[in-house]
Amino acid sequence: MSEQISMVMVAVDSSEEAAAATHHAALLASLLDATLQLIHVLPLNPAELSDVPSNREISADHDRAQQSAKANAVFQAAHQQLTALPFTTSLTVEEVRLYDKGFVSQPERIIVEHARQHSKTLLVMGARHLSEVGKWLRGSVSNAVVHRARGPVTIIHADANIIESAKIGRILLPVDGSSHSDAAAQLAGDLARSGHIGVEMLFCQPPASQPSLDSDESEEQRVFRHTREMLGEVPAGVTEQLLQAERYAEAIIEQAEKCPDSPVIIMGRRGLGYLQESLLGSVSQKVIELAPCPVTVVA
Repeated sequence: MSEQISMVMVAVDSSEEAAAATHHAALLASLLDATLQLIHVLPLNPAELSDVPSNREISADHDRAQQSAKANAVFQAAHQQLTALPFTTSLTVEEVRLYDKGFVSQPERIIVEHARQHSKTLLVMGARHLSEVGKWLRGSVSNAVVHRARGPVTIIHADANIIESAKIGRILLPVDGSSHSDAAAQLAGDLARSGHIGVEMLFCQPPASQPSLDSDESEEQRVFRHTREMLGEVPAGVTEQLLQAERYAEAIIEQAEKCPDSPVIIMGRRGLGYLQESLLGSVSQKVIELAPCPVTVVA
């Protein structure tokens, strides 16, 4: 069993993105010997906004009963999907409906609150490819969860290459020596040991960077050495890759695109707030949006 993760939670609905997330969450739970928890949020029904909540009884609420029936259908479809996967026979699977006394208007908040009630949890979310304008106008539940969650969050798009595979072939680990990077390395090492997966460390720097004159050890050598300590033993092997590029996110994405081994990316999220990241962007956010594989962000 994983030292850090004992439960993998995945948000399920009827979308292609959620189906992709369920597939990958099941794979992670299998590799980590963790419980797989399917969570479904009952959505806000605009027709209910004119009702006074105190006048309604959930047990007698026809609209809530309809939403519950839809939840049943979502869980049934998820179980059918799991049954068709080759690595789910021994999984322990739970179902959780998330709702309050009224309908949930901000699903990202209740998902994060639920995840915070459980320790050693990895949260998996499907995501749509939204433009920057689309993110501002319509928002993104997965994007909001990434910024609010305290634990690791894995984001996957419906067109991720790994969906065609029943394995993870390589972990790509962008590193920079920060505390966020260290936390990502510890999770990567745990997954690598559980699944006998190789790790490729990626250090990015501008092409014109000069080595430090204060030490015989370059910055990338120091970071690689430090990260190996954070990773711990990796029986499948650890490699080092220096990426010289002005745009770090694009360099990481290109490395993932070139990788033939069904890769995943595990990386730290630096401390920009939600508004700052929305305005300025961040390396992790761009990687999440554009990478051809699942991306796990560790705060």
